[in-house]
Amino acid sequence: MAWRSANRHLARAFLALALLSPGCAASAADKAKPVASEPVKIELSSQPIRWNPDNRNDFDAGELEWAGSIEISSDHKRFGGWSGLAVSADGSTLLSVSDEAYWLTAQILYDEKGRLSGIGAGVMAPLLGLDGKPITSKNYGDAEGLTVSGADPLKGDAYVSFERHHRIWRYDLGKDGFMAKPVQLITERRLGKLPWNEGIEAVSAMSPRTGGDAQRLLAVTENARDPRGHVRGFLIEGKSVKRFSLRLNAPFRPTDIAPLPNGDYLLLERSFSLLAGAGMQLRRIVGSDIKPDALVDSHLLLDANRKRNIDNMEGLSVRRDEKGNVWVYVISDDNFSPLQHTYLMMFRLKPDPQVLRLPQSPVPGAAPAATPPSAKAVQPPK
Repeated sequence: MAWRSANRHLARAFLALALLSPGCAASAADKAKPVASEPVKIELSSQPIRWNPDNRNDFDAGELEWAGSIEISSDHKRFGGWSGLAVSADGSTLLSVSDEAYWLTAQILYDEKGRLSGIGAGVMAPLLGLDGKPITSKNYGDAEGLTVSGADPLKGDAYVSFERHHRIWRYDLGKDGFMAKPVQLITERRLGKLPWNEGIEAVSAMSPRTGGDAQRLLAVTENARDPRGHVRGFLIEGKSVKRFSLRLNAPFRPTDIAPLPNGDYLLLERSFSLLAGAGMQLRRIVGSDIKPDALVDSHLLLDANRKRNIDNMEGLSVRRDEKGNVWVYVISDDNFSPLQHTYLMMFRLKPDPQVLRLPQSPVPGAAPAATPPSAKAVQPPK
């Protein structure tokens, strides 16, 4: 969800400016035009940005180490709003979804030290609806969460969560690519009533249950509350939905979640206020704590504020390389605002035997270890 809901008065002010702006009006008119179903290649440009704008040698990021950031831009009218993220096991490819119902895939580039340095060829395509046609309604196409099966996000199933008309759909990208029609997995009928624009913000694949054959999903809302005021979460297996709660970490709100190699989970949260600006936290959740009806705590790993080059950080992905390093990627949603940015950031989780330990069975979506296809173009950071 766009962070403008954090301050509705500010949102109205920006909306008024947008309506008065000829450029924004033209953009809105462009978006109203018919949408082609086929994927299109797009030009992407990027430039490196510092983690600390005042100190190029500052890589400190709490329990993580910063390993590069870039700002990405494109002239494509529908580029922006990236809310969910999946990175391939070898770190070469990203897949993202926007809250305007678009896919983005692109090649990730690294420098000679293995730090994130740029972005390569890009492809965009509209998400298709159940009728096989592009989703054109914002109310129906507010995609927020993304998780995938397998090491390559383009060769398996992609699970997408939506707000407003709350639901989770599965797209078989491995079979049909971006022309895949979705399969509806779960809707608000089984989830219960959720806030219109603060529903399932984060979704992650879970390890299969012994003897189970349905994909298990972990879903966390942005701001749906239980009777005690904590954040609603769901354990989903087939048509079965069980609830748990995540302890509220005000003023932060969940935006994404991703599995760690040992079966724990990494939670991305963001905050925004006129006085404090943008905030971002990464928090660790012990996987065994997530049970039906449980109140789950999270443990702070990274706390970043406006002293860092961050924006509205919404998408999260984790992978483990063949050397045992755990890499964390975060992408921002620019809300299609000229005042905001599309940032892609990479961090290395500082060595922790509990996190680096592999589970008995690989966690879907955690991007297992793999050797990069091109050690020169895509080299894991040392």
